[in-house]
Amino acid sequence: MENKIKVCKIAEGVNFRSVRETRFKNACIEVHFFYPLSREEATVNAVLISMFRRSCSKYPEYNELRRELSMLYGAELDTGVSNIGSCQMLTLGIDITDDRFIPNGECVSGECAKLLSELIFRPARGEDGNLFREDDLEITLRNAEERIKSRINDKAEYAFHRCVEIMCAGEPAEIEPGGYLEDLPGITREALAVAWRRILETSSIEIIMVGSVESGPVERIFTEEFKAIERRPVSIPERPVYKEVTEVRRVTERSDIKQGKMIMGLRLPVMEPDDRTMAARLMTMLFGGGVTSLLFKNVREKLSLCYYCSASYSRSSGLIFVKSGVEEKNCDKAIEEINRQLAIIANNEFSDDEFNAVKLYALSAFDNISDSIGSIEQWYALQFFDGCVRTPEQGAERMRAVTRSQVAECASLAKLDTIYLLAPEESADPEGGLEE
Repeated sequence: MENKIKVCKIAEGVNFRSVRETRFKNACIEVHFFYPLSREEATVNAVLISMFRRSCSKYPEYNELRRELSMLYGAELDTGVSNIGSCQMLTLGIDITDDRFIPNGECVSGECAKLLSELIFRPARGEDGNLFREDDLEITLRNAEERIKSRINDKAEYAFHRCVEIMCAGEPAEIEPGGYLEDLPGITREALAVAWRRILETSSIEIIMVGSVESGPVERIFTEEFKAIERRPVSIPERPVYKEVTEVRRVTERSDIKQGKMIMGLRLPVMEPDDRTMAARLMTMLFGGGVTSLLFKNVREKLSLCYYCSASYSRSSGLIFVKSGVEEKNCDKAIEEINRQLAIIANNEFSDDEFNAVKLYALSAFDNISDSIGSIEQWYALQFFDGCVRTPEQGAERMRAVTRSQVAECASLAKLDTIYLLAPEESADPEGGLEE
Protein backbone atom coordinates (compact mmCIF):
# COMPACT_ATOMS: atom_id res chain seq x y z
CA MET A 1 0.00 0.00 0.00
CA GLU A 2 1.35 3.41 -0.95
CA ASN A 3 2.39 5.55 1.98
CA LYS A 4 0.15 8.50 2.74
CA ILE A 5 2.32 11.60 3.08
CA LYS A 6 1.37 14.89 4.64
CA VAL A 7 3.73 17.88 4.46
CA CYS A 8 3.13 21.26 6.08
CA LYS A 9 5.16 24.31 7.04
CA ILE A 10 4.99 24.97 10.80
CA ALA A 11 7.50 27.84 11.00
CA GLU A 12 9.89 29.74 8.76
CA GLY A 13 12.22 27.11 7.33
CA VAL A 14 10.61 24.32 9.39
CA ASN A 15 8.59 21.55 7.72
CA PHE A 16 6.62 18.78 9.40
CA ARG A 17 6.14 15.61 7.38
CA SER A 18 4.08 12.59 8.44
CA VAL A 19 4.18 9.29 6.58
CA ARG A 20 1.34 6.96 7.47
CA GLU A 21 2.53 3.36 7.73
CA THR A 22 0.36 0.73 9.42
CA ARG A 23 2.47 -2.43 9.04
CA PHE A 24 4.64 -1.99 12.11
CA LYS A 25 4.21 -2.01 15.88
CA ASN A 26 6.60 0.90 16.27
CA ALA A 27 6.77 4.46 15.01
CA CYS A 28 9.42 7.18 14.97
CA ILE A 29 9.79 10.94 15.17
CA GLU A 30 13.00 12.38 13.76
CA VAL A 31 14.13 16.01 13.84
CA HIS A 32 16.74 16.86 11.19
CA PHE A 33 18.68 20.12 11.27
CA PHE A 34 20.31 21.06 7.95
CA TYR A 35 23.13 23.58 8.25
CA PRO A 36 25.79 24.66 5.71
CA LEU A 37 28.93 22.55 6.10
CA SER A 38 31.65 24.60 7.76
CA ARG A 39 35.11 23.49 8.88
CA GLU A 40 34.93 25.92 11.82
CA GLU A 41 31.51 24.78 13.05
CA ALA A 42 31.29 21.09 12.11
CA THR A 43 32.76 19.74 15.36
CA VAL A 44 30.78 21.89 17.79
CA ASN A 45 27.58 21.09 15.88
CA ALA A 46 28.31 17.36 16.11
CA VAL A 47 28.98 17.63 19.86
CA LEU A 48 25.79 19.65 20.33
CA ILE A 49 23.52 17.02 18.80
CA SER A 50 25.09 14.39 21.05
CA MET A 51 24.46 16.60 24.09
CA PHE A 52 20.73 16.60 23.29
CA ARG A 53 20.40 12.93 24.23
CA ARG A 54 21.98 13.26 27.69
CA SER A 55 19.72 15.65 29.64
CA CYS A 56 17.36 18.60 29.67
CA SER A 57 16.04 21.02 32.29
CA LYS A 58 13.16 18.67 33.15
CA TYR A 59 15.47 15.65 33.41
CA PRO A 60 18.89 17.08 34.31
CA GLU A 61 20.40 13.72 35.26
CA TYR A 62 21.05 11.07 32.64
CA ASN A 63 19.46 8.38 34.83
CA GLU A 64 16.31 10.48 35.12
CA LEU A 65 16.09 10.69 31.34
CA ARG A 66 16.59 6.96 30.98
CA ARG A 67 13.85 6.33 33.54
CA GLU A 68 11.45 8.56 31.61
CA LEU A 69 12.19 6.68 28.39
CA SER A 70 11.39 3.41 30.17
CA MET A 71 8.09 4.87 31.35
CA LEU A 72 7.31 5.71 27.71
CA TYR A 73 7.14 1.97 26.96
CA GLY A 74 10.83 1.62 26.20
CA ALA A 75 11.22 4.55 23.82
CA GLU A 76 14.76 4.92 22.45
CA LEU A 77 16.63 8.08 21.53
CA ASP A 78 19.07 8.23 18.64
CA THR A 79 21.34 10.91 17.22
CA GLY A 80 23.25 11.14 13.98
CA VAL A 81 25.57 13.36 11.98
CA SER A 82 26.13 13.13 8.23
CA ASN A 83 26.46 15.29 5.18
CA ILE A 84 24.04 15.71 2.32
CA GLY A 85 25.15 17.90 -0.55
CA SER A 86 26.72 21.01 0.97
CA CYS A 87 24.93 20.62 4.32
CA GLN A 88 25.67 18.99 7.64
CA MET A 89 22.64 16.98 8.73
CA LEU A 90 22.19 16.78 12.50
CA THR A 91 19.52 14.35 13.71
CA LEU A 92 17.76 13.73 17.00
CA GLY A 93 15.04 11.12 16.93
CA ILE A 94 13.00 8.77 19.05
CA ASP A 95 11.73 5.28 18.28
CA ILE A 96 8.44 4.52 20.03
CA THR A 97 5.74 1.91 20.38
CA ASP A 98 2.89 2.78 18.04
CA ASP A 99 -0.11 4.23 19.88
CA ARG A 100 -2.31 1.40 18.56
CA PHE A 101 -0.55 -0.99 20.92
CA ILE A 102 -0.65 1.20 24.04
CA PRO A 103 -3.38 0.36 26.60
CA ASN A 104 -6.18 2.75 27.49
CA GLY A 105 -5.73 4.86 24.36
CA GLU A 106 -2.71 6.69 25.77
CA CYS A 107 -1.04 9.07 23.29
CA VAL A 108 2.59 8.02 23.77
CA SER A 109 3.59 9.70 20.50
CA GLY A 110 2.55 13.07 21.95
CA GLU A 111 4.47 12.42 25.16
CA CYS A 112 7.56 11.45 23.16
CA ALA A 113 7.23 14.60 21.06
CA LYS A 114 7.12 16.60 24.30
CA LEU A 115 10.28 14.86 25.48
CA LEU A 116 12.05 15.66 22.20
CA SER A 117 11.01 19.29 22.54
CA GLU A 118 12.36 19.38 26.12
CA LEU A 119 15.71 18.03 24.93
CA ILE A 120 15.94 20.44 22.00
CA PHE A 121 14.49 23.66 23.39
CA ARG A 122 15.35 23.47 27.11
CA PRO A 123 18.85 22.09 27.72
CA ALA A 124 19.90 21.38 31.31
CA ARG A 125 21.75 24.16 33.10
CA GLY A 126 24.82 23.97 35.27
CA GLU A 127 25.08 25.05 38.90
CA ASP A 128 25.98 28.54 37.72
CA GLY A 129 22.67 28.77 35.84
CA ASN A 130 24.28 28.77 32.40
CA LEU A 131 23.25 26.39 29.63
CA PHE A 132 24.54 22.81 29.62
CA ARG A 133 26.13 20.85 32.43
CA GLU A 134 29.88 20.42 32.73
CA ASP A 135 29.74 16.69 33.47
CA ASP A 136 27.51 16.10 30.40
CA LEU A 137 30.02 17.99 28.27
CA GLU A 138 32.96 16.00 29.63
CA ILE A 139 31.28 12.68 28.86
CA THR A 140 30.14 13.82 25.41
CA LEU A 141 33.61 15.08 24.50
CA ARG A 142 35.14 11.81 25.63
CA ASN A 143 32.68 9.85 23.51
CA ALA A 144 33.36 12.15 20.54
CA GLU A 145 37.10 11.61 20.93
CA GLU A 146 36.65 7.83 20.94
CA ARG A 147 34.37 8.00 17.91
CA ILE A 148 36.78 10.14 15.89
CA LYS A 149 39.77 7.99 16.87
CA SER A 150 37.92 4.84 15.84
CA ARG A 151 37.30 6.45 12.46
CA ILE A 152 41.01 7.20 12.13
CA ASN A 153 42.02 3.72 13.31
CA ASP A 154 39.77 2.05 10.75
CA LYS A 155 42.28 2.20 7.93
CA ALA A 156 39.77 1.56 5.14
CA GLU A 157 37.62 4.41 6.45
CA TYR A 158 40.67 6.62 6.97
CA ALA A 159 41.83 6.00 3.39
CA PHE A 160 38.41 6.94 2.06
CA HIS A 161 38.33 10.22 3.99
CA ARG A 162 41.88 11.08 2.91
CA CYS A 163 40.91 10.56 -0.72
CA VAL A 164 37.89 12.83 -0.26
CA GLU A 165 40.05 15.50 1.42
CA ILE A 166 42.56 15.44 -1.42
CA MET A 167 40.08 15.21 -4.26
CA CYS A 168 37.62 17.77 -2.89
CA ALA A 169 40.01 20.29 -1.33
CA GLY A 170 38.23 23.64 -1.06
CA GLU A 171 34.81 22.03 -1.61
CA PRO A 172 32.19 21.31 1.09
CA ALA A 173 32.63 17.57 0.50
CA GLU A 174 36.10 17.66 2.08
CA ILE A 175 34.65 18.60 5.49
CA GLU A 176 34.14 15.70 7.88
CA PRO A 177 30.61 16.17 9.31
CA GLY A 178 31.46 14.19 12.46
CA GLY A 179 34.10 16.72 13.47
CA TYR A 180 37.83 16.85 14.14
CA LEU A 181 39.94 15.66 17.04
CA GLU A 182 41.94 18.88 17.26
CA ASP A 183 38.78 20.95 17.71
CA LEU A 184 37.47 19.11 20.78
CA PRO A 185 39.60 20.89 23.43
CA GLY A 186 38.17 24.26 22.36
CA ILE A 187 34.53 23.26 22.83
CA THR A 188 33.13 24.86 25.98
CA ARG A 189 29.65 25.26 27.43
CA GLU A 190 29.66 28.82 26.10
CA ALA A 191 30.54 27.61 22.60
CA LEU A 192 27.75 25.05 22.79
CA ALA A 193 25.25 27.72 23.84
CA VAL A 194 26.19 29.82 20.81
CA ALA A 195 25.88 26.79 18.50
CA TRP A 196 22.52 25.85 20.08
CA ARG A 197 21.01 29.25 19.37
CA ARG A 198 22.50 29.35 15.88
CA ILE A 199 21.13 25.92 14.94
CA LEU A 200 17.65 26.61 16.35
CA GLU A 201 17.38 30.02 14.71
CA THR A 202 19.13 29.60 11.37
CA SER A 203 19.15 25.96 10.22
CA SER A 204 16.57 24.44 7.91
CA ILE A 205 14.58 21.85 9.81
CA GLU A 206 12.64 18.78 8.71
CA ILE A 207 10.55 16.92 11.30
CA ILE A 208 9.50 13.51 10.01
CA MET A 209 7.06 11.15 11.68
CA VAL A 210 6.48 7.62 10.40
CA GLY A 211 3.80 5.25 11.73
CA SER A 212 0.06 4.81 12.02
CA VAL A 213 -0.31 7.27 14.91
CA GLU A 214 -2.30 10.48 14.59
CA SER A 215 0.15 13.21 13.60
CA GLY A 216 -1.91 16.16 14.85
CA PRO A 217 -0.72 16.19 18.50
CA VAL A 218 2.94 15.90 17.47
CA GLU A 219 2.60 18.63 14.86
CA ARG A 220 0.93 20.98 17.38
CA ILE A 221 3.67 20.44 19.96
CA PHE A 222 6.46 21.47 17.59
CA THR A 223 4.39 24.31 16.13
CA GLU A 224 4.00 25.82 19.60
CA GLU A 225 7.69 25.39 20.42
CA PHE A 226 8.84 27.18 17.28
CA LYS A 227 6.52 30.12 17.94
CA ALA A 228 8.95 31.15 20.66
CA ILE A 229 11.98 31.03 18.34
CA GLU A 230 12.93 34.00 16.21
CA ARG A 231 13.62 32.11 13.04
CA ARG A 232 15.95 33.60 10.42
CA PRO A 233 17.08 30.62 8.31
CA VAL A 234 20.32 31.02 6.40
CA SER A 235 20.30 30.26 2.72
CA ILE A 236 20.95 26.63 1.94
CA PRO A 237 24.10 26.35 -0.18
CA GLU A 238 23.55 25.66 -3.82
CA ARG A 239 24.07 22.13 -4.93
CA PRO A 240 27.68 21.14 -5.56
CA VAL A 241 28.78 22.24 -9.01
CA TYR A 242 30.40 19.69 -11.29
CA LYS A 243 34.12 20.30 -11.44
CA GLU A 244 35.85 19.43 -14.68
CA VAL A 245 38.72 16.98 -14.34
CA THR A 246 41.93 18.38 -15.84
CA GLU A 247 44.35 15.74 -14.60
CA VAL A 248 44.34 12.56 -12.55
CA ARG A 249 46.06 13.02 -9.21
CA ARG A 250 47.82 10.04 -7.66
CA VAL A 251 48.80 10.14 -4.00
CA THR A 252 50.47 7.42 -1.91
CA GLU A 253 50.78 7.59 1.87
CA ARG A 254 52.12 4.94 4.19
CA SER A 255 50.98 3.48 7.47
CA ASP A 256 51.58 0.51 9.75
CA ILE A 257 49.24 -1.82 7.88
CA LYS A 258 49.57 -5.14 6.09
CA GLN A 259 47.08 -4.60 3.28
CA GLY A 260 46.99 -1.57 1.00
CA LYS A 261 43.80 0.47 0.76
CA MET A 262 43.18 2.10 -2.62
CA ILE A 263 40.42 4.61 -3.31
CA MET A 264 39.65 5.89 -6.79
CA GLY A 265 37.53 9.03 -6.92
CA LEU A 266 35.52 9.90 -10.03
CA ARG A 267 33.31 12.85 -10.91
CA LEU A 268 29.99 12.52 -12.68
CA PRO A 269 27.95 15.55 -13.85
CA VAL A 270 24.72 13.85 -12.75
CA MET A 271 23.14 14.81 -9.41
CA GLU A 272 19.67 15.58 -8.11
CA PRO A 273 17.36 16.88 -9.48
CA ASP A 274 18.80 15.55 -12.76
CA ASP A 275 16.47 12.85 -14.11
CA ARG A 276 19.52 10.72 -14.89
CA THR A 277 20.38 10.05 -11.24
CA MET A 278 18.49 6.76 -11.28
CA ALA A 279 20.49 5.62 -14.30
CA ALA A 280 23.68 6.70 -12.51
CA ARG A 281 22.70 4.63 -9.47
CA LEU A 282 22.07 1.58 -11.62
CA MET A 283 25.32 2.14 -13.51
CA THR A 284 27.27 2.24 -10.23
CA MET A 285 25.60 -0.95 -9.04
CA LEU A 286 26.48 -2.68 -12.31
CA PHE A 287 30.01 -1.33 -11.97
CA GLY A 288 30.67 -2.27 -8.35
CA GLY A 289 27.50 -2.57 -6.27
CA GLY A 290 27.42 -6.22 -5.24
CA VAL A 291 28.25 -9.81 -6.10
CA THR A 292 26.72 -9.44 -9.58
CA SER A 293 28.84 -6.36 -10.38
CA LEU A 294 31.66 -6.29 -12.90
CA LEU A 295 34.24 -5.27 -10.31
CA PHE A 296 33.37 -8.16 -8.03
CA LYS A 297 33.16 -10.79 -10.75
CA ASN A 298 36.23 -9.72 -12.72
CA VAL A 299 38.65 -7.64 -10.64
CA ARG A 300 38.17 -9.55 -7.40
CA GLU A 301 37.06 -13.06 -8.33
CA LYS A 302 38.41 -13.76 -11.81
CA LEU A 303 41.71 -11.85 -11.69
CA SER A 304 42.24 -11.78 -7.89
CA LEU A 305 43.68 -8.27 -8.08
CA CYS A 306 41.87 -7.03 -4.96
CA TYR A 307 40.76 -8.48 -1.64
CA TYR A 308 37.61 -6.43 -2.02
CA CYS A 309 36.44 -3.97 -4.67
CA SER A 310 33.21 -1.97 -4.70
CA ALA A 311 31.80 1.32 -5.96
CA SER A 312 29.40 3.86 -4.47
CA TYR A 313 27.67 6.95 -5.86
CA SER A 314 26.32 10.06 -4.15
CA ARG A 315 23.36 11.51 -5.99
CA SER A 316 23.67 14.77 -4.03
CA SER A 317 27.26 15.43 -5.16
CA GLY A 318 27.81 13.34 -8.28
CA LEU A 319 30.90 11.71 -6.76
CA ILE A 320 31.74 8.04 -7.31
CA PHE A 321 34.29 6.20 -5.19
CA VAL A 322 35.81 2.80 -5.87
CA LYS A 323 37.15 1.24 -2.67
CA SER A 324 39.54 -1.68 -2.78
CA GLY A 325 41.99 -3.66 -0.70
CA VAL A 326 45.06 -4.31 -2.80
CA GLU A 327 48.72 -5.21 -2.62
CA GLU A 328 50.88 -2.33 -3.75
CA LYS A 329 52.53 -4.41 -6.48
CA ASN A 330 49.09 -5.02 -8.03
CA CYS A 331 47.92 -1.39 -7.97
CA ASP A 332 48.66 -0.52 -11.59
CA LYS A 333 47.01 -3.71 -12.86
CA ALA A 334 43.99 -3.11 -10.62
CA ILE A 335 43.61 0.48 -11.81
CA GLU A 336 43.85 -0.61 -15.43
CA GLU A 337 41.24 -3.33 -14.95
CA ILE A 338 38.86 -1.11 -12.97
CA ASN A 339 39.02 1.47 -15.76
CA ARG A 340 38.44 -1.29 -18.30
CA GLN A 341 35.28 -2.46 -16.54
CA LEU A 342 33.93 1.10 -16.57
CA ALA A 343 34.72 1.33 -20.29
CA ILE A 344 32.78 -1.90 -20.90
CA ILE A 345 29.71 -0.24 -19.42
CA ALA A 346 30.33 3.03 -21.29
CA ASN A 347 30.57 1.13 -24.57
CA ASN A 348 27.33 -0.76 -23.82
CA GLU A 349 29.21 -4.07 -23.98
CA PHE A 350 27.73 -5.66 -20.85
CA SER A 351 25.35 -8.56 -21.31
CA ASP A 352 21.58 -8.54 -21.00
CA ASP A 353 21.89 -11.05 -18.17
CA GLU A 354 24.22 -8.72 -16.27
CA PHE A 355 21.90 -5.76 -16.83
CA ASN A 356 18.77 -7.66 -15.82
CA ALA A 357 20.45 -9.15 -12.74
CA VAL A 358 21.60 -5.78 -11.43
CA LYS A 359 18.21 -4.21 -12.10
CA LEU A 360 16.50 -6.96 -10.09
CA TYR A 361 19.04 -6.38 -7.32
CA ALA A 362 18.32 -2.65 -7.40
CA LEU A 363 14.55 -3.17 -7.31
CA SER A 364 14.88 -5.51 -4.34
CA ALA A 365 16.72 -2.71 -2.54
CA PHE A 366 13.66 -0.49 -3.01
CA ASP A 367 11.48 -3.26 -1.60
CA ASN A 368 13.77 -3.45 1.42
CA ILE A 369 13.19 0.24 2.20
CA SER A 370 9.70 -0.65 3.36
CA ASP A 371 10.97 -3.37 5.71
CA SER A 372 11.45 -1.04 8.68
CA ILE A 373 10.25 2.26 10.07
CA GLY A 374 13.84 3.56 10.20
CA SER A 375 14.63 2.90 6.55
CA ILE A 376 11.35 4.51 5.48
CA GLU A 377 12.15 7.62 7.52
CA GLN A 378 15.68 7.77 6.08
CA TRP A 379 14.29 7.52 2.54
CA TYR A 380 12.25 10.68 3.04
CA ALA A 381 14.92 12.55 5.01
CA LEU A 382 17.41 12.17 2.17
CA GLN A 383 14.98 13.84 -0.26
CA PHE A 384 15.63 17.22 1.38
CA PHE A 385 17.40 18.57 -1.73
CA ASP A 386 15.38 16.70 -4.35
CA GLY A 387 12.73 19.33 -4.99
CA CYS A 388 9.91 16.79 -4.73
CA VAL A 389 8.76 13.95 -2.50
CA ARG A 390 8.60 10.44 -3.94
CA THR A 391 7.55 7.18 -2.31
CA PRO A 392 9.82 4.12 -2.51
CA GLU A 393 7.31 2.68 -4.97
CA GLN A 394 7.73 5.70 -7.23
CA GLY A 395 11.50 5.36 -6.91
CA ALA A 396 11.24 1.73 -8.00
CA GLU A 397 9.18 2.75 -11.03
CA ARG A 398 11.89 5.20 -12.05
CA MET A 399 14.51 2.48 -11.65
CA ARG A 400 12.43 0.02 -13.67
CA ALA A 401 12.32 2.50 -16.56
CA VAL A 402 16.13 2.87 -16.82
CA THR A 403 17.52 1.59 -20.13
CA ARG A 404 20.86 0.12 -21.15
CA SER A 405 21.74 3.19 -23.19
CA GLN A 406 21.09 5.50 -20.21
CA VAL A 407 23.41 3.40 -18.05
CA ALA A 408 26.08 3.47 -20.76
CA GLU A 409 25.74 7.25 -21.10
CA CYS A 410 26.33 7.77 -17.38
CA ALA A 411 29.41 5.56 -17.44
CA SER A 412 30.81 7.52 -20.37
CA LEU A 413 30.44 10.77 -18.40
CA ALA A 414 32.32 9.52 -15.30
CA LYS A 415 35.86 10.91 -15.17
CA LEU A 416 38.64 9.63 -12.92
CA ASP A 417 39.94 12.45 -10.71
CA THR A 418 42.06 11.03 -7.87
CA ILE A 419 43.77 7.77 -6.97
CA TYR A 420 44.73 7.47 -3.31
CA LEU A 421 46.72 4.58 -1.88
CA LEU A 422 47.35 3.95 1.79
CA ALA A 423 50.22 1.49 1.58
CA PRO A 424 52.23 -0.52 4.13
CA GLU A 425 55.46 0.91 5.46
CA GLU A 426 58.53 0.13 3.36
CA SER A 427 59.64 -2.45 5.92
CA ALA A 428 56.28 -4.28 5.91
CA ASP A 429 55.89 -7.84 4.65
CA PRO A 430 56.36 -7.55 0.85
CA GLU A 431 53.86 -10.35 0.28
CA GLY A 432 51.11 -8.30 1.91
CA GLY A 433 48.20 -10.17 3.45
CA LEU A 434 44.77 -9.83 4.84
CA GLU A 435 44.37 -7.52 7.81
CA GLU A 436 42.78 -8.69 11.01
